[in-house]
Amino acid sequence: MRPFVFSCDAHIAEPPDLFTRAMPDSLKQYAINGQKDGDYRITRIGDQVILKVKANFHSHKTGQSDAGFAQQAMSNEVDTTRRGARDLNLRFEDMDRDGVDAELVFPSLGLMLPRIADRDGQREACKVYNDWAWDYCSESDGRLVPAAMIPCIDFEDALVECKRAAAMGYAAFCLWEGMNNYNDPRWDPIFAFAGNHGIPLVFHTGVGVTDIRALKGPGSAMFNYTRQMNDAVDIIAQLVAGGVLDRNPNAHILFAEHSAGWLWGLAERMDEIYHGHAPVVHPKLSRLPSEIIRDQVHCALQNDVGSVATRKGVGVEALLFATDYPHSEGTFPFSRNVVQRMMEENPDASADDFVAILGGNAARLFKRAGLESQVAARAAELA
Repeated sequence: MRPFVFSCDAHIAEPPDLFTRAMPDSLKQYAINGQKDGDYRITRIGDQVILKVKANFHSHKTGQSDAGFAQQAMSNEVDTTRRGARDLNLRFEDMDRDGVDAELVFPSLGLMLPRIADRDGQREACKVYNDWAWDYCSESDGRLVPAAMIPCIDFEDALVECKRAAAMGYAAFCLWEGMNNYNDPRWDPIFAFAGNHGIPLVFHTGVGVTDIRALKGPGSAMFNYTRQMNDAVDIIAQLVAGGVLDRNPNAHILFAEHSAGWLWGLAERMDEIYHGHAPVVHPKLSRLPSEIIRDQVHCALQNDVGSVATRKGVGVEALLFATDYPHSEGTFPFSRNVVQRMMEENPDASADDFVAILGGNAARLFKRAGLESQVAARAAELA
């Protein structure tokens, strides 16, 4: 027996021609498309190249290739091949093998939606993806919970798509990183709508207008991946300091693939600033920054199991588990091992803490009553 596991970061793969096929003729120049070119995979918006990576970028696991692991499979049953990115039946097999019961899913090609700089193009491309993702995940019997991609160039467009997605049944809205305007009161109607409907606003690392290759040269890969947690710090600091979260106490935000261990330190630092620089701090808040963070902010952890200690400062409700399937840096197919290590390296955490982090918090956050009952039933069996 094992706890119910709800991964708060995974990906589905759209058909390669989804956007080129479904975008209106007048906006075809903003259609996201990808193709293999020699040793590289190239992603374009129309004819403009926006991303170029090695074709085998994800064909490794902790420095060893999938092929290398496959050679060992006969003896130790290790097989890192991810077969379910496009096939639901194969995906469920991968999830079962990895000990994962449900997933919050983000796009693949659609990760580039924020790079569409045209208002109409971004708005329509988000609708194209959201329509496809809802239909695709509807065949998963509730195991896949898709995040709706929300256009963020225009506030009214964002609210309209939130309302449309909510009417479809979406349980998560994905906003962009790098906006540098989350202190703007014009976000209030969007956060109010999400809060009143119990739909969390989620952020996935690199999904926005951030420079994912900010540093070049020696150490750039480690620097660029490490600093992605800074995007979450910036968004939280803006939403707390600007009062958007305080004015909308029912709104919740979740950060996927930013790690989690820094959240306690951020909460303490913001309290220190709020008191120490009080004469210049505006607006005044109804709660301390650390209380707002504890009440409304959540982070997903994966291999960083030491982040469980963060619960002492921000509460266990702030922490959720993620696998990042099918990406190579994620925990698949070793998620069971990661969960075991999490428990072993945090002996002061209770069984209830692990039940919450591994699945209970996510089931509540995304208002999945059926999954909540499964979490409770599994916890009772373990007890």
